[in-house]
Amino acid sequence: MARAGSPEPVRAHRPVDDVGVPALRSADRAMLRLGAVAIVAGIVLQVVMEALHPSRENPNDSAAAFAEYARSGVWTAVHIGQFLAALLIVLALVALAGSLARQPGTAGALAMVARVTAVLVAGVFAVQMAVDGVALKAAIHAWLAAPAADRAAAFLVAEGVRALEKALSGFFHLLNGTTLLALGLSMTLGRSYSRGLGVLGAVAGLALLVGGVVTAHTGFSMAAGRVLLPATVLTFLYLLGASVAMWRHGTAAAQSPS
Repeated sequence: MARAGSPEPVRAHRPVDDVGVPALRSADRAMLRLGAVAIVAGIVLQVVMEALHPSRENPNDSAAAFAEYARSGVWTAVHIGQFLAALLIVLALVALAGSLARQPGTAGALAMVARVTAVLVAGVFAVQMAVDGVALKAAIHAWLAAPAADRAAAFLVAEGVRALEKALSGFFHLLNGTTLLALGLSMTLGRSYSRGLGVLGAVAGLALLVGGVVTAHTGFSMAAGRVLLPATVLTFLYLLGASVAMWRHGTAAAQSPS
């Protein structure tokens, strides 16, 4: 405790930007720039992997889909690539959430929620890709190689693995939707990023949440696809907008002192 009459201790105050948010540190700036590049790289990698993924058969017709997957020589590699693409995008979302979390009040709190759910997105998707890219492939080959007497039982095992994949896909979309909704609302309520971009993120998040519910109930159905296709387009648009905004924030902040 300071004595009476003694000068008050000098407290260091962290600089703030022009909207009253604590200024970015050099590591934060670098993370924003890295995240901006990671989004573009992740989207490009995801598009390439999607083009290589066998998808001619109805994914809810297990017998036809399994036969198609068994003929693929790049099945496991494609799913490793899809996981890496998602990981790049999640790293970017974590960086974006960290930037938004500097905001006061509800806007900052929502960004902290998004940072947690983004990590869960990566975890759930890693398990989904392991089930789909490795476990399902092995179960399909076991089914095709099984003796006639065991073929029906082997098919049911593969179906069980497929059901687990569908369940994980539903919860992946639910978590992804929660993350984008929280980020979008944080942008909309705060003043650090474009509110229009925030509205786009929130709408994309809501669409993904609906798609996750439909997938959880119906699997890889046409009904799920009708919801998830526009949700995916909105998500890509939001991510590209976020990439531009993150790059601008990271480079503009770099011109100010740490």
